[in-house]
Amino acid sequence: MQRRHFLAMIPFGLGLGATAAMAQDDPLGAIFMQLSPRTRRALQEELSFGGFYDSAIDAAWGPGTRRGLISAAQYLEQNSRGRIQPDLSSARGVQTFMTGLAAREYSAWLYGEGSEGSDGF
Repeated sequence: MQRRHFLAMIPFGLGLGATAAMAQDDPLGAIFMQLSPRTRRALQEELSFGGFYDSAIDAAWGPGTRRGLISAAQYLEQNSRGRIQPDLSSARGVQTFMTGLAAREYSAWLYGEGSEGSDGF
């Protein structure tokens, strides 16, 4: 029975290795993986609350997190009419954007609960 349990764990272990390798091949993923697990989860939660991410809140990098991050950046730039311009072209800009999302600095713009309506938007 222990052998069966071990064999069942192989795909799980392989998946973790693939996730780490995928993150290293992607500059966004590499920066994401440098954040603490708590910050990575908070970032995924914020993307999920905003409707940009619908996968597990697992602090792991993958195509859903990547898509959500890029979509949120584009949405924020459009919704703020250019006042917020996330920089996904530099390591510093990506890290600033990711930590800002995790800290809920963009919530008002993502959810439409902020001051964007008071400016005639």
